[in-house]
Amino acid sequence: MPINFNNKTFAQWCELYIRIVVRDGQRLAQIIQSCSQKNFQAYLYATSDISSVLTAELNSDKSYLTAYACLHEFDAKFWQNPHPFLLNGIIEQKFANNRYILVRNDESPIAKAVAKKNRFKMDNQLGSEGTLNLIHRWQEVQTATIIDIKPSIVFNTFIKRKAIKIGLSPFAGCDDMLWQYDVNDMRGDGEVPFWCAGAKNEATLSQRLTDVLNIAYQQKIDILLFPELIMTETLENQIATWLRDNNGFEPVIRLVVAGSRHVHQQEQNNSYRNCCTVFNQIGDIEWQQEKRQPFRLAAKEAKSLLNIKQESFEPTCLSNTMSIRHTLLGNVATPICLDFIQDEFWAKLPINLFLVPAMSPNLKRFEDACKNAGARWQASAFVCNAKPSDNDKSVLAYIPSKQQPNLTLEQTFLFTVEVKVDMN
Repeated sequence: MPINFNNKTFAQWCELYIRIVVRDGQRLAQIIQSCSQKNFQAYLYATSDISSVLTAELNSDKSYLTAYACLHEFDAKFWQNPHPFLLNGIIEQKFANNRYILVRNDESPIAKAVAKKNRFKMDNQLGSEGTLNLIHRWQEVQTATIIDIKPSIVFNTFIKRKAIKIGLSPFAGCDDMLWQYDVNDMRGDGEVPFWCAGAKNEATLSQRLTDVLNIAYQQKIDILLFPELIMTETLENQIATWLRDNNGFEPVIRLVVAGSRHVHQQEQNNSYRNCCTVFNQIGDIEWQQEKRQPFRLAAKEAKSLLNIKQESFEPTCLSNTMSIRHTLLGNVATPICLDFIQDEFWAKLPINLFLVPAMSPNLKRFEDACKNAGARWQASAFVCNAKPSDNDKSVLAYIPSKQQPNLTLEQTFLFTVEVKVDMN
């Protein structure tokens, strides 16, 4: 039957998905698994009206298979005729006072370039989910979450490329920054707020930053990533100015993820936004992402960083917004540090490329998060850590493949990695 995808059919699709997949997917998979191929195909090619399916009771194997056939038809026909909102926004519905968005896995150019022999099976190809074999899913999200998804043309020149080059620059660490705290502001269970108040020697960091940008341009790096909380407003402005003056006329660098910095909330004492700013090739802001997960220091860590004995916390205004840009490399996002490994909602959204600024003692948990993202969405992830004492803990590059790319140390503060892409 022809399907007119409008608000009514999206609502019906969502309701049917929730009823037979979200609420009873295990039973549905069991029924499909035990059905003969001949009978199963007969159900799939039978014509069913979704309105009648939704009003019928799910009281037999036949009723489940009839409902699944209807769901399968919606899934296949929407795949053939994608809605523009999947590129320029989101499709969402409310059901039983819960909010759902429609998501699907699109193979990104990085994933497509991985040879078949080196590919892992994705989560939706395994177990009960693999038995259902559905392309789309209706994913529940929190009511207040703002999903800021827009198209971006930053990678439009990549259409004939066979590879891209990514630079990761741990050019500064926590020892290079000034940290402040307020022992008179004890919140919660007696935790002390702490924040980054700038650089100890901004001139030194400014020269390092200039060197990194110049070498990145010489090395023809496409994407440049900096760590968390090693930026200042002056250094961010330096990046924007350098891109405009040195990269704008003959662009080489297409995207700079300028790590993050603490931005003071003027209307509140000891309250900050941990904000990641992303610049395009001419130094304009392409998007910003604020941190969503709270971070705490144990007493031992607070003693080392702040020279105080109390447990401490980062007093950030936790963001409800998740910024995603739809590009020729797929959906790109920049969750900050703990958000990537702890925020469950980043894991639920179909992100193809994560660019992660971090400040962490090691990257072990990031490795695990990369593998989870690869298994769920065939996502690639690149993590740049604030300069630790050991280079092995500085950067991480992951693609959804059994063979991982090699990182090259170009100079003291710049690693590069070349990744194959298939833009067809």
